Amino acid sequence: MATLAFAACSDSAPSERCAPEGEVTTRPRSIAEAVALVNALPRPATIECFVESLDRPLYVEATSSIISAQPAAGRRSPRVFLFAEPLVMSITMDGDGRDLLEFGEFVDERQTIKAEIAFPVVAEVEATAPFDRVLFDDEGPDTSCALCHRDERASGDIPGAFVSDALRPADDTLVDLLDLQREADRCDPGREPARCAQLDAFTGHGELVHRAFPPELPTIFD
Repeated sequence: MATLAFAACSDSAPSERCAPEGEVTTRPRSIAEAVALVNALPRPATIECFVESLDRPLYVEATSSIISAQPAAGRRSPRVFLFAEPLVMSITMDGDGRDLLEFGEFVDERQTIKAEIAFPVVAEVEATAPFDRVLFDDEGPDTSCALCHRDERASGDIPGAFVSDALRPADDTLVDLLDLQREADRCDPGREPARCAQLDAFTGHGELVHRAFPPELPTIFD
């Protein structure tokens, strides 16, 4: 995946209050490594603290799309994808999905294992919990992800995990990182404390670099 020539820089570093305990990576490249990082964060672990704990630069793509189980709340509060191949994580700045960390771990060029964690986290996250959260209890597709992502099948490698097609955001929904930085700069914590905390977690602790999804991946409209 190509890195494009934009970086939003800051003199700040990840805050000490969000430093994980123990020997865990702060650039998780798998769902298992992300779970280990969450479990190493101070309790209660917030989604902002998770983002702050990540190594910089962050390689990201932002979208205003509302067609998702984790929809953006408009262009001022986009959904942001974080790339640490083969893992892609997503977080939204505001709205119904702001406390969810969603995962897509690539198993080949076109399919990912899907999972999610809900924050705040107050107890140990079990290894299977992120996969259990996206399962359907009734008849139909095995996971809620299959409502948008086609060709779902059991992983075969991870018990309880399912693989389905990866999607990229439509080009007309993409949000420039300069706009994300501007929203962070003008956010008023007195009026929107949660949104401002989320924006600051991304933009206030080091470098952001734009990373695009592979252009050969379909969008939800294809």
